[in-house]
Amino acid sequence: MDKQVAAAIAELKAQGIPVAVDPSGRQADLYIATVPNGEKYQLNAAGLLDLKAKAKLHLEGLQELHFAKKKTPNFHNPPGS
Repeated sequence: MDKQVAAAIAELKAQGIPVAVDPSGRQADLYIATVPNGEKYQLNAAGLLDLKAKAKLHLEGLQELHFAKKKTPNFHNPPGS
């Protein structure tokens, strides 16, 4: 694991947000962050590093990233397909 990604994961852990490698194994750099209320947020290494660079490596930053992903249209599976 990249040292920067490990540092970002350690920073989230220090805030009480454990981060684990996605158990599905579909993507090598996919992580699951579990926030205190039990919600799980999926993000990749680039997402972790981006949040850290923007000083948003905290619960609100994870939620912001999660909701931004939901607003992005998925052109691979158009409605009705």
